[in-house]
Amino acid sequence: MTQRVIAGRYELERLLGRGGMGEVWAARDSVMERHVAIKLLQQHLGTTEGEELFFREARTAGALSHPGIVTVHDLGRDHDGTLYLVMEEVPGRNLHVVLQGGPLPVADVLMWTAQTADALHAAHTVRILHRDLKPANLMLTPAGSVKILDFGIARYLSSTLTLASRFAGTIAYMPPERLLGRVGDARGDLYSLGCVLYELLTGRTPFGHLDTPAVMYAHVHTPPAPPSSHRLDLPPHLDALLAELLAKDPGDRPVSAAEVRDRLSHPPTSLPPGSPPALRAEPSHRLVGAVTDRLQPQPAGPAMAKPSHQPWTYITGTEVNTSPAVVDATVYIASGSGEVYALDAATGTLRWTQDTNRTFWAPFGEWIVSSLAVADGTVYIGSGDNKVYALDAATGTPRWTHTTGRAVRSSPTVVNGTVYIGSGDNKVYALDAATGTPRWTHTTGRAVRSSPTVIDGTLYIGSNDKKVYALDAATGTPRWTHTTRNWVSAPPTVVDGTVYIGGTDNRVYALDAATGSPRWTHATGRAILSSAAVVDGTVYIGSGDKKVYALDAATGTPRWTHTTGDWVHSSPAVIGGTVYIGSGDKKVYALDAATGTPRWTHTTGGAVHSSPTVIDGTLYIGSNDKKVYALDAATGRGSVS
Repeated sequence: MTQRVIAGRYELERLLGRGGMGEVWAARDSVMERHVAIKLLQQHLGTTEGEELFFREARTAGALSHPGIVTVHDLGRDHDGTLYLVMEEVPGRNLHVVLQGGPLPVADVLMWTAQTADALHAAHTVRILHRDLKPANLMLTPAGSVKILDFGIARYLSSTLTLASRFAGTIAYMPPERLLGRVGDARGDLYSLGCVLYELLTGRTPFGHLDTPAVMYAHVHTPPAPPSSHRLDLPPHLDALLAELLAKDPGDRPVSAAEVRDRLSHPPTSLPPGSPPALRAEPSHRLVGAVTDRLQPQPAGPAMAKPSHQPWTYITGTEVNTSPAVVDATVYIASGSGEVYALDAATGTLRWTQDTNRTFWAPFGEWIVSSLAVADGTVYIGSGDNKVYALDAATGTPRWTHTTGRAVRSSPTVVNGTVYIGSGDNKVYALDAATGTPRWTHTTGRAVRSSPTVIDGTLYIGSNDKKVYALDAATGTPRWTHTTRNWVSAPPTVVDGTVYIGGTDNRVYALDAATGSPRWTHATGRAILSSAAVVDGTVYIGSGDKKVYALDAATGTPRWTHTTGDWVHSSPAVIGGTVYIGSGDKKVYALDAATGTPRWTHTTGGAVHSSPTVIDGTLYIGSNDKKVYALDAATGRGSVS
């Protein structure tokens, strides 16, 4: 039988599955020489309007970068009209298959669902919905982590299928508002997540094996039985959480996927018999009126599972100012001496190190201060030796280098097969991720130390020429520029149509992402080199005035500030109601995201310019004491020297 080749490069090898929308195949990408999964959508689904929607939605989903979301590599239309979507190949079994093996451990179910909620939160933060969440779209990897499949096609399918076929196979997980013909929002995904959690815990969907009309009626009108009525070993708080997730009115559901993640990761302590039911079942944000007067909610702890391994430290050759990337149980980080390290995330054991081609006699020419990016098995990083490197993530072997005109202090961003990065030679580069070949360059007025952010086909970046740029990501053509009072080295953060960025003119800017028009500015006491984290309507950012700020994302009004012992150039990570950040006072801080109250601090031997990465209950960060740290994110506990 002749092997089918899609788009002249994807060689279909074996059929993985077939459904109403089409087929999924394991394939080999002959250009990149890697194995992928490719989804072929039925030709009869294609209309001009539907195809445009498919490409728009899939490109948007392809910009998502989260360990719990399957990476989209490519999409297109084959010569015979077949629409295709190329994704990373993820080993393992989907949760629909896992369910066939019988009852699942409750702890595993809660961990998988919390991971899914965290990934949903990342997507919802950039206004991307899934719309077809179900066990078959959740892949359990051999490492025990869950990845969500099929972002970007559910809306396309809903626009092209008939009413009857659209409900086939997904009706058991569909929110009532969609059945009533309403558009819905992110809370529809939370309802579907509730259906998935119910099934993983009990082995049955919320409304069992009713026929389609009866299930549709039940979604809209009938509360499901508590899951504990089907499985006696379930804790009571899960009944309460599922009652909220499966509420008919979206307004009665949890406010965000982040809240669901937090409540799954940190179940409430048991209340004594006779406690008021409202206090048993309701989360703290719902306590109102007289109840609030009697019981003020306490700050929630870090929303994450306990670390699966002990804290550790790894000693490098020189200062570590870069921020770690944690991918596939490996910590990738670079030191100022020009070395890139790959460390085992569980133990800190060195897997490989790669020395960049530094020039020791050039002032600071050897230093790596930019953080790295890891995508598709490749580590990308800029260096003070005027080069951008692409290294094999498994071995550290160079795949290519690209030489710029000056030192590269910018960190790369990799989107849709393109590496975007700035350089000291006053340029922004777009390089082919596979070869390093330039696709375009854009010249600014001064050195570019800011790192790019790419959202919806636009690249946002700051420059030492006192400007923030919005460039067309495909061509480098300027869309707008905004002039500040001094150079801009901080990387921008783009959330809900707003660009948040700090400058050395001691200001935080909120700019309209479409036009560059200022929405607000907030003055701090010193320069800002930290990138902002924007979570649940709050902007968190550090400043050279020794403070961490929490600002209202809509107005810039301060919600709180926390003073450290020295400058804060580290960028914050906000996970589960906790702000993690480093400071020049040699400390790593965990602050309550709502109040700024410290939860813990961990003292290192040097200034902490590195920004933290928090994965599976462990915080990874570098320090100027020449060490990389893995700390317990809940307590700050480090390894015993």
